Amino acid sequence: MSNTHDPPHNEVPTNREILGLAVPALGALAAEPLMGLLDTALVGHLGPTELAALGAANALLALIFAILVFIEYGTTARLARLLGARRLGPLAHEAVQMGWIACGLGVVVTFAIYSLRHPLLVIIDAPPEVVEIAATYLAIRSLGALPGLWIRLGNGVFRGLQDTKTPLVIVIAMNVLNAILDVLLIFGWSAVGIPAFGIVGAASATVIANWLGGIAFLWILRRRLHAALVSTPGGLWPRWDIVRDMLGMSRDLMLRTLGLMAALFMGTRMAATIGTVALAAHQVGWQLWIFLALALDSLAIAGQALVGRLIGAGRVDIARSVGNKLCLWGLWLGIAFCITFLLLRNMLPRIFSDDPAVLAAVGSVFLLLSVMQIPNAIVFVIDGLLIGASDMAFLRNAMMALGLFGIVATWLGGTLGGTLFWVWVGLSAYMFARLVVMWMRWVGGRWAGAADSSAVD
Repeated sequence: MSNTHDPPHNEVPTNREILGLAVPALGALAAEPLMGLLDTALVGHLGPTELAALGAANALLALIFAILVFIEYGTTARLARLLGARRLGPLAHEAVQMGWIACGLGVVVTFAIYSLRHPLLVIIDAPPEVVEIAATYLAIRSLGALPGLWIRLGNGVFRGLQDTKTPLVIVIAMNVLNAILDVLLIFGWSAVGIPAFGIVGAASATVIANWLGGIAFLWILRRRLHAALVSTPGGLWPRWDIVRDMLGMSRDLMLRTLGLMAALFMGTRMAATIGTVALAAHQVGWQLWIFLALALDSLAIAGQALVGRLIGAGRVDIARSVGNKLCLWGLWLGIAFCITFLLLRNMLPRIFSDDPAVLAAVGSVFLLLSVMQIPNAIVFVIDGLLIGASDMAFLRNAMMALGLFGIVATWLGGTLGGTLFWVWVGLSAYMFARLVVMWMRWVGGRWAGAADSSAVD
């Protein structure tokens, strides 16, 4: 624990400290979608069918792992509060308990994805010609579920410790390895006898990178927390009473994320019902959207860590000031991303496909994709602030209701409009509604009461 940052608890975090958390978090957050972008760009040149299969499979994986995001976000909030209260022994012990949860869930998720891959693809109405290809991709990717949750755990612990630089180093190494393996395994290298595996190679590259990254996270965490663990009764053994408490805390975050992802999942499902070209184009738009969404989420990560730490130190007033500053930063960042997208509207889609029909479909939604970056930026920041404040019950209720609205809006767009453009109109309406609800909660200040009622014992 000697490397843990320990700034004065009663001072307003400086811009430098906020950026010191947000900028490395930006790199780490961008790393995961970068692997998806690379897969999309390379697989897209295999053909529209392979690209559509990748889109269907990744939509399912995104939904499953987003529901499990509590391992990451819940860990950050709880550990940041303990850090603010200077309780390093319980901090290390709670990190270990969340590790046991991640291991158990990793085994369950691996089995579920592998055994249910065909029924899951039927649920999203994947076109018949892509089902077997997507199922093969999912079967291989299921083998990376366990280390994938280790990576999420590591991110959550380090953020709680106010350290976003260590995760950045690990994920950069993972991305470099994934990029090399992607090229070698998708297209092959005849000079050294490596055959071309196509989409199977893309899945295999990601799994290998995840295993090495997950092991690296666990090894570094073991060293970082060693001193606090040896001084705390229980050590590395599971404590079922603490595990039950943490799962109770995680329930609200899981339901919150389920509501969030349900609307986004419906967008993929409606694109799939329109046809293979629409699904392929949706995959391109989705990868671009999620890449910038997670990049914008870097401010939310800083908000989680700082608000949690400040509330743990009893300084709700400073937490509010920091949150207001981050919301303003989010607005300007969202505007910058929107303008950048519009300037690159003729170039970006061609990175992922050269099929004229797919490019035309992407072009039909590109303006919406660009404008959505502005509400996205503010929404993600406030979401992170409320998680840091442990306002989990509100997030659960709000996102379940908003998720239902998003499902209906996206379904109506796809059914009545019948084109990918109207599907994205539904998604845009959902994001703007989310902006209104989240902004009202933050400005109203009732999250401060939630923070007081959920103080770490």
